[in-house]
Amino acid sequence: MDNQNPTLAALVWAKIWSAHRERWFRIMVRGKNNLPVAGFFDAYPRFFYTSSTASERDRLNQRHSALIQFNANVIAGRRILDIASHDGRWSLAACKAGAEYVLGIEARQHLIEAARSNMREYQVPDGKVQFLQGDALVELDHLEAGRFDTVFCFGFLYHTIDHMALFRRIARLNPTNLVIDTAISTQPGSIAEVRDEEIEDESNGAVGDPGAPTRAVVGTLSREALELMLRAAGFPALRYFDWLNAGIKRWDNLKAYYLGTRISLTAMVPAQKADGDPPTYREAAA
Repeated sequence: MDNQNPTLAALVWAKIWSAHRERWFRIMVRGKNNLPVAGFFDAYPRFFYTSSTASERDRLNQRHSALIQFNANVIAGRRILDIASHDGRWSLAACKAGAEYVLGIEARQHLIEAARSNMREYQVPDGKVQFLQGDALVELDHLEAGRFDTVFCFGFLYHTIDHMALFRRIARLNPTNLVIDTAISTQPGSIAEVRDEEIEDESNGAVGDPGAPTRAVVGTLSREALELMLRAAGFPALRYFDWLNAGIKRWDNLKAYYLGTRISLTAMVPAQKADGDPPTYREAAA
């Protein structure tokens, strides 16, 4: 199949397979009454209510395993940039995982205030974790190259239409690792499913468009499109977190991961090698 121009048969098969997975989840997986798994965020319960977005206890704890524990060796001792840092949940998690410094960028003022309040409540030393309010695409241009080792991009890619512009700005900063958690399109081919959304909703994009200031045009990339863009931005080595083989027994708040409509991965820049030598990569911990 041509990834740029999937056949009609491929499109039909994708819809059939998606419906099958949805039905299987509804009948065989959801609501099995397994107890929530204890984890990192049980010690930091403010994050269960300082935002209305995806703040379920079990979901946050399982995502911590996938996003922080899985990437421990590219967080500890590193300088972290947290794009769309929300209420500071992942900035704090990075700090507690041993990050040297964390800067979060968040567009919404009330979430910046919540993040700063959370850092004070959990006695994070002054200057260890900081937050900057603004449009990520604008603020990234103001940061100096070489300042960060690892970039977080959690829950943001499907709330922008400027994917390649974002990746170019991240690449300019010269980090060695980019950790991504995002919804994806499961349609075949290298595509983006484009829609618009209300910016008033905290869980949506925060910056409106000139012709519709209360709405933002955004796009959800397919896996093929995401990988193409990451390679073009200089992040050719990708390592995915395997959600289906992570020993998860309670999927109620993790449906998108089970269905494969949301993924978590670490993209890496090749280490510099002498001419003629194959590149190596600073991989995330297994």
